[in-house]
Amino acid sequence: MKPTGKTEIIEADLVFLSMGFVHPEQEGLLQELKLATNDRKNISVNSSQQTSSEKVFACGDATTGASLVVRAMASGKKTAKAIDHYLQS
Repeated sequence: MKPTGKTEIIEADLVFLSMGFVHPEQEGLLQELKLATNDRKNISVNSSQQTSSEKVFACGDATTGASLVVRAMASGKKTAKAIDHYLQS
């Protein structure tokens, strides 16, 4: 079927956006820091958001995979508290 150039409206009850995010880029910083990743190639962290490198913390989609922005924001807040605690120890 050839495109006509006309705008077409398709009625739908629900639309999912597929952005193609799979995992953080493995080349570059992750490789240089030798950070451990899980089976989905996301950065592995402990309960304090600390990576396999003691002084490196990670959060958001880099650790969980693509998710809602509010989850990434909550993860960032949790990580900021963990970093603050680490620096004061």
